[in-house]
Amino acid sequence: MFWIFQPRVRHPLYPSVRATPALSSFGHPMAVSGTFKQLAQAASRRVEPRRAVFVLQNEGDHLLTDAQRDELWEQFQVPVYVLLLDGNRRVCAYECEAHQGLHLPQGSGPRRIPSGLESSPCGCGRPGPRLRYPHAPHPGLAVAG
Repeated sequence: MFWIFQPRVRHPLYPSVRATPALSSFGHPMAVSGTFKQLAQAASRRVEPRRAVFVLQNEGDHLLTDAQRDELWEQFQVPVYVLLLDGNRRVCAYECEAHQGLHLPQGSGPRRIPSGLESSPCGCGRPGPRLRYPHAPHPGLAVAG
């Protein structure tokens, strides 16, 4: 049998929440991390994370869609956060609980920007630029309903 060991990725805002890679997860881990496809496979094995799901995406990938986020919520019933990884598998941008884009860590960020930079304040209150989601409404615009 061949096991693939992946380093555990930690969310910069939640460093104490250790995520188990989706490929090797089972039971009730604190959190689970992986690509959308890997997370869907974990859900089919009835993995039930207790705190969070971290969706790992590489620079240049299409960002998680609202439909995919909803699907992960339905499967796991815990908050879903995107972590954008650079070529060395380090976090270069991360999503907060407001889901208004991906925050850029101080002094770093992705080499290729998948969407524009947002400079208006984030709903979470954290300062600094963040990557905008291409499908997200502008934070200053009201959505008619």
